[in-house]
Amino acid sequence: MKRSGFIFSVGMLICTCVSVTNLQAQSPVAERVTGNAVIAGNQTKGVALLAVRWDRRWNCGGFENAQLRVMAFDKLPTAKTDDAAPDLLLDDAPLIMTKPVFENYAFQLEPGEYGLSRLEIKVAKSVSDVGVFRVPRSKFLKDGASLGGTFTVGAGEVVYLGHFYLDCHQQPILWRYYAEGRDGFNAYLASLKKIYPALDTDKVVFRLFQSKEFGQDYKLP
Repeated sequence: MKRSGFIFSVGMLICTCVSVTNLQAQSPVAERVTGNAVIAGNQTKGVALLAVRWDRRWNCGGFENAQLRVMAFDKLPTAKTDDAAPDLLLDDAPLIMTKPVFENYAFQLEPGEYGLSRLEIKVAKSVSDVGVFRVPRSKFLKDGASLGGTFTVGAGEVVYLGHFYLDCHQQPILWRYYAEGRDGFNAYLASLKKIYPALDTDKVVFRLFQSKEFGQDYKLP
């Protein structure tokens, strides 16, 4: 996965570092699909493909370690409050045992534009000094748009959004990486075919999550 350059805005992460608490139960709209269900056969919905690393990143931005805990997205426009369930929720980070690998996800979504609406990164200065950077929906969504970034998926489409992990340039921050080049993308698709046998890899669209804060533009050559 490639990360070329860095764009950083401290304003997006002005969040109090607080002690870790249990996450509120959520009921997201998007369904995670697996196996033969990951196809574009349902022409009224689309499928979003992405991968996430949940392991701790050590010596990260002034902390002993940091760990991505939560990412959430809402279909735009939205008038949801901070405590409302998101349309797409990723919160599978383990509390103890972590593996340095990307976990693949496929979600069936209503067609449209989706914006990043929640982010949580656990940070630790030591075993006893642990907290969480939280960016709620009210910080990300302004006037119906997402300041964190967006992606789109159409009816009947299968869209690759990127690989998500942390960057540690100045402080722990979400970063969207990507499969680089045609060969890299084809290798990624070949690995997906083993997980999702019915996926027609020739029809997967390379359309990354777009963000000025958490990723840089890249077009597949």
